[in-house]
Amino acid sequence: MSLKKAYLYLVSTISLIIAVVGAIMLINLALKAWVFTKADMNYYSTPCVQPVAAGNTSVGCDQATLDAQAQQAKDQQTSQRENTAAEALAMIIVATPVWYYHWKMARKEV
Repeated sequence: MSLKKAYLYLVSTISLIIAVVGAIMLINLALKAWVFTKADMNYYSTPCVQPVAAGNTSVGCDQATLDAQAQQAKDQQTSQRENTAAEALAMIIVATPVWYYHWKMARKEV
């Protein structure tokens, strides 16, 4: 086996693995979004975070603050899902043509 052929097969293998990992990430994201909807929810209670003025001993939160924190948590979850989807799609979009080109070149070398 020539060095060029080994290189072509190696790059093909690596890019195929990257494309498969990207596909797995997308499938995982889809399953969490539509099938197992509670899979990435956090069930632990977050403390009420509210600025307290000096000398004020009250640390309770009103409903508006709790609603704002719940909305922030929901926005963070959406942001994380979009980030994961972007990473997975980028892996697939880049790795697929790289794999195809190198695989085609390696098979032509036979």
